[in-house]
Amino acid sequence: MRTFRNPLHDRPFADPFVLKHNGQYYAYGTPVSGGLPVLRSTDLVTWEDAGEVLDAPGPGVEHWAPEVAYDNGRFFLYYSSGGHEGEHHQLRVASGTSPTGPFDQDLGLLDPDDPFTIDAHPFQDDDGQWYLFYSRDFLDGDHVGTGIVVDRLGDMTVLAGEWVTVMRPREEWHLYERQRRWYDRVWDWYTVEGPFVRKHDGRYWCFYSGGAWKADNYGIGSAVADHPMGPYEPVVSGDTADLLRTVPGKVVGPGHGSVVVGPDNVTEYLAYHAWDVDHTGRFFHIDPLEWEDGRPVSPGPSTDPQPCPPEPLVRDCIGRGSPGDGARGWLLGGAWTSSRHGLRHHGGESAAAALLDRPAPASFLFEVNVALASTGGRMACYGVTTSYHDEHNHAVVTIEPHRGELTWRVVRHGVVRQGAVLRSLRADFSVTAHHQLVLRQGPDTVSVRLDGVAVGSFPAPATSGAGVGLWTNGAPVTAAGITLTELPEAATRR
Repeated sequence: MRTFRNPLHDRPFADPFVLKHNGQYYAYGTPVSGGLPVLRSTDLVTWEDAGEVLDAPGPGVEHWAPEVAYDNGRFFLYYSSGGHEGEHHQLRVASGTSPTGPFDQDLGLLDPDDPFTIDAHPFQDDDGQWYLFYSRDFLDGDHVGTGIVVDRLGDMTVLAGEWVTVMRPREEWHLYERQRRWYDRVWDWYTVEGPFVRKHDGRYWCFYSGGAWKADNYGIGSAVADHPMGPYEPVVSGDTADLLRTVPGKVVGPGHGSVVVGPDNVTEYLAYHAWDVDHTGRFFHIDPLEWEDGRPVSPGPSTDPQPCPPEPLVRDCIGRGSPGDGARGWLLGGAWTSSRHGLRHHGGESAAAALLDRPAPASFLFEVNVALASTGGRMACYGVTTSYHDEHNHAVVTIEPHRGELTWRVVRHGVVRQGAVLRSLRADFSVTAHHQLVLRQGPDTVSVRLDGVAVGSFPAPATSGAGVGLWTNGAPVTAAGITLTELPEAATRR
């Protein structure tokens, strides 16, 4: 059994945010000095430097706490800039066309009227609406200090201007500093910051960090709501954080976490930083995020050897370091080719399928990230097949740009027996950008997500002996980050 051990990287890497894109992982963090760094991994535990996504700021200015969102072919980088102790920090957004940057299109301040904003977290709900959670200062009440708010994003770069409070400091363990001089006054200052939201069983869990980032009272807590805009009810756990906290002699001040799924697309992990016992820096850690009786728990923070994140049944076309090797593992017909960098259909045929060379399990999760290599023919369409016996008997989920629709249909003996439109595509849908299709098939139902949005479901077709893979009709399509995971019955209902 392969194992890993925290920390994951040999140099300080604070405020880690992990993005999974096309099957690879990208970690962004607050630098000790210089520009904003990015690391890259294919397994979530072995990381390599991938440069800087943003150049170093000018003298006396620092960049903090970056997070990245992908939307319709572009990447959006949210971060704050200001002084070393937080002076004049305000949120900014920039964009680029690669997860490793450069993010060279500066789109300006997100909330220019607020004198202090940090720790932006973009969150997309199941209906596609984006929200931005972030931290700002509150100078009234019993616990003066930094709290967390949320606002809707009108697009990826504009706030609606209708923020509401998610939570403010309320516990003594949230103390940042007694007699802190800030805003030309002296306060007992409290802090909750570093929001990250995860939806589980229909409820929205906001993970946050509280206390003093340099001290041992710093840790990760949680609050829960029934809507992204709240109201949120904090989980109370006495005089310390409920999820991650200092472990004397091992780690100090674990905090500023994000949540990411492992290579199997099912197992969840908390990515966070923690000081080493000598307090030389904040280092990059991960530990499992689990759910007990509907509430989040974690065995971390860990420093002992742990099992590596589990692999799926199939994982291919994930770029550098991929286990894919040519056409191994695929049944390719017509103009398909396969390499570790992607699966490609070169067009010129009316319809063709590329199938994994194994029958689909009864219950499974299948992910593929697809794009057109060119705009293709006027009627070109492409997608995935979940139950392919032959060209006359199959089920397909199809992106149809000429109709502006995502559809499904089941063909039996050459006749369409069932079918419907799952969702209209957005008006600016980019066919040459990679779009993520995720199908979760259970005993009775197949549920579909497009780019993280729940778009609908349909009755599960018979899968005994059937294939799962890609399907295209006259479209020169490319695919990356292909994953097939067998699911236990309980997981099919998520």
